[in-house]
Amino acid sequence: MRTLRLFLCLALAVALAAAAPPRRATSYKNLQYPPINDIRVPEPVRFELPNGMVVYLVEDHELPTVSIQAMIRAGSRWEPAGKTGLASITGAVMRTGGSVSRNGDLLDEELDRLGASVETSIGQDSGRARVSVLKEDLDRGIAILADILQHPAFPQEKIDLAKIQQRDAIARRNDEPDGIAFREFNRIIYGPGSPYARQTEYATIDAITRGDVVAFHQRFFQPENIILGAWGDFNAAEMQAKIEKTFGGWARGGQPRPPVPEVDPAAQNRAGLYSINKEDMEQSWVIMGMLGGKQNDPDYCALEVMNEILGGGFASRLFSNVRSAQGLAYAVFSSWNAGWDRPGTFRAAGSSKTTTTIKIYRSMLAEIERMAAGGATADELSRAKDGILRGFAFEFDETGKIVSRLMSYEYFGYPRDYLQQYRAKIQQTTGADVARVAREYLRPGRFAVLFVGKEKGYEAPLSSLGQVTPIDITIPAPKPQELAAATPASAARAKALLAAVRTAMGGAALMNVRDFSGSGVLKVETPQGPTEMKMSGAINVAGRMLQKVETPMGEMTMGFDGQTGWMRMGAQAQDMPASQRDQTEASLFRDPISLLQKLDSPAYTMQALEPAELDGKKVEAVAVRDPARNLQVKLYVDPAANLIVGEEFTGSIMGPPAETQEVYSDYREVAGVRLPFKTVTRQGGKTVLELTFSELRINPGLEDAAYKKP
Repeated sequence: MRTLRLFLCLALAVALAAAAPPRRATSYKNLQYPPINDIRVPEPVRFELPNGMVVYLVEDHELPTVSIQAMIRAGSRWEPAGKTGLASITGAVMRTGGSVSRNGDLLDEELDRLGASVETSIGQDSGRARVSVLKEDLDRGIAILADILQHPAFPQEKIDLAKIQQRDAIARRNDEPDGIAFREFNRIIYGPGSPYARQTEYATIDAITRGDVVAFHQRFFQPENIILGAWGDFNAAEMQAKIEKTFGGWARGGQPRPPVPEVDPAAQNRAGLYSINKEDMEQSWVIMGMLGGKQNDPDYCALEVMNEILGGGFASRLFSNVRSAQGLAYAVFSSWNAGWDRPGTFRAAGSSKTTTTIKIYRSMLAEIERMAAGGATADELSRAKDGILRGFAFEFDETGKIVSRLMSYEYFGYPRDYLQQYRAKIQQTTGADVARVAREYLRPGRFAVLFVGKEKGYEAPLSSLGQVTPIDITIPAPKPQELAAATPASAARAKALLAAVRTAMGGAALMNVRDFSGSGVLKVETPQGPTEMKMSGAINVAGRMLQKVETPMGEMTMGFDGQTGWMRMGAQAQDMPASQRDQTEASLFRDPISLLQKLDSPAYTMQALEPAELDGKKVEAVAVRDPARNLQVKLYVDPAANLIVGEEFTGSIMGPPAETQEVYSDYREVAGVRLPFKTVTRQGGKTVLELTFSELRINPGLEDAAYKKP
């Protein structure tokens, strides 16, 4: 009985212990987690068509849907440098333009009816095309995907639209400080001409033709360059038969497989200090690092663990010490960005107040040097490995992600069991491994260090750290439309035409204009429909401008004093972005009164062009250039009235620079000067702005101070 009672007491104690709430951890360092479950990768069906296309199939009957994805051996790293943006435009227009037998807009309607989606894109290293459909619409979906891959139509209007979107991205690429920092760091490491760092420019987009798009597709889109993956609610044998039937007749292209572009050997030695001075930034970014390695390097997993400890998460040294303990960073981290088939980069980055820029640089550098000198503790090692493996599990929580991984392994020549190898190597990484790779790879003397911010706000000059290389991020302006070379006869005729215009528009009265102002209504065409806003403004012919617009969000004021451009909304004023300032200066150059007053200026060149047509009327055409500032405008003159009835130029109105046309009408006399009271602005043949003045005044005498930033 005593033995039985003792047994019952022990059993009760065990039960109570099991039922008791877990002991609360006093620190995140004491948190306990159950072991990580094994990642189970489903065994795919893999086969290869006679034409060289490789196919992976994975059944997943959880939902009645099917997804099919193609991975294409194509990428921007194989496009000509002078046509950067070609791959992206090709990938976009394959979808928006539809196929030879399926108009892109009609395809949108068909997909809406099916509740399906089709996407295409081409990135730096590969292209992608994907269709997702309900199980019952599988035959339609696979037929659409095959049609777009093999027979894209590439209509010119869709190519033009894609080019407009590319220009818009160029115009806005300096809007986000972190985007500038990471982009330019990449260009420092690889070199700006590298296929891994090139960027689109207006000139490279303008150089792309439909023929280029067609040729790019024909070169890279061939079955032997494609890996196809399908997953969803299907029978693998039946799906294999459908794919063989749909893609089996696609003949091999026979184009040689493009070699992987090499990384410039000079990328190994980009050490130094670099700076981008951006006056409109209230915070700064500091990025430091060097060329990294590949995912199949022997030290890759040890470097992943090392980086996790240094700056890979909330428990990392950079986050804990630089951000939490010292309060220096809004954001701070490091990453070992290894490439699949070419070296990636190592970088440590932090964002701070302008006045602590050098301090955060030194603090980050100290943590990197400490890691290189001392390795990691056992606790750090355990948490880093656990964090990597737990995070990596989310890359395989969906069947589609697993299939995409398997396709990538095939594409880049990695073994099918690379995932299992990766997991095992992370688990096997020791403290000695971390110490060795930290000591071997973290050598700050090899680092490129980039500062992005308002230099005059730093707590000390960057030159106190050493020699600094400035980086110019000015966006090159689009080239003016190419015109035939001027001749003495065409120049003389242009001057005679504009002299007659000057007389007709006011003669001596026009020459005496110092400034003019006006008020009226501005109608803006938006995706939601036209919007009308009251506006007023003034222009000084010496090169100053002031404009006020009553927007739905409140009054917005813009000014330019001849040097500085600014904008104000409410009580806050800030400098114009450089691109907008340049556009403002260009608009002042194009002002008809200013142009006519400077008709005899040696700074301008002009030539008469062939007669043209504007809104169905015959007009004379004159081109005026300011070569020193790379500015150009084409003027259209009514030969009967000798009035300027239009201008054509490359400019930015509400987006990226584009070919723009302004049409002037409703001329009235104001203080002896004839002025147009209505201006219609068009881009791509569509009206984007319409300005109607209710009042114009000549020489209102606005003080110079009115144009200056408040």
